[in-house]
Amino acid sequence: MAGAAGLEGLTMILVTGATGKVGREAVGQLTALGRKVRALSRKPEEAGLPEGVDVVAGSPADPASLAAAFTGVTAALVVLSGDVAGEARNIAEAARAADVEHLVFLSSASVLHPLPHGIAEEHRAAEQEITASGAATTFLRPGPFHANTSWWTRTVGESSSVRCWIGNNPGAPIDEYDIASAAVAALTQDGHRGKAYVLTGGEVLTSEEQTRILGDVLGRDLSFSVAPQEEVVEVFAGITGDRAAAVTNVAALHSPEVPWATSTTAVRDLTGRDPRPYRAWAVANAALFG
Repeated sequence: MAGAAGLEGLTMILVTGATGKVGREAVGQLTALGRKVRALSRKPEEAGLPEGVDVVAGSPADPASLAAAFTGVTAALVVLSGDVAGEARNIAEAARAADVEHLVFLSSASVLHPLPHGIAEEHRAAEQEITASGAATTFLRPGPFHANTSWWTRTVGESSSVRCWIGNNPGAPIDEYDIASAAVAALTQDGHRGKAYVLTGGEVLTSEEQTRILGDVLGRDLSFSVAPQEEVVEVFAGITGDRAAAVTNVAALHSPEVPWATSTTAVRDLTGRDPRPYRAWAVANAALFG
């Protein structure tokens, strides 16, 4: 675990996506370390962040709001949604104008996927935009989140069943707490600038095995099935309106060649501890499933 020597000059850390699962946890961990934090939020009055956090109105999708957000900032945790590449371009331009030293970007392990698909292309483009900012960069590339299984809440609640959209190949999902902890380490410790980390949990599990763990935690016998890819394509296409992208994204998610098929040591390397197991997430979030 690297020391924090040499980083005492950090005056303000900006967190975008500060009210999401990863951003909110990162803000909490940074403030607990005594760091000055500014949080970017579309609705500051509803942010509910810790006392002392400088919450400012804005969004990575709104370039005009970013100039004020980056004023006095020396490092930032960049968490994006929507038009990831476009938002990354806005962030890069604002960071360049503010002479920001370090950008930690929450990217995706999909950039390493051998199959071409939209999610990978968007995040590769975003990484290129962040690099073009001129700031030192750290790329965090997580695979699936533990919280993705909250997609199962309705069917678990209604019929004690799980219908999985991403197939049943083994993977090492990660807890949002660990992603946030990795980001905080990258922001506050030496040795992480210019690096990229594939973030996974410590367990390789199929979706069926996650279902079994969740059922054990809930004290219920959950049935499991995998939705055909054609069905998932129609669902994704209905959400995004882009059927061609849905086809490639679904094929990539169902592929056994996903980059998160094996566990990495990145969380331990960054934080000095093992990542949280899926069972811990299930226990903490059991109430979601009724």
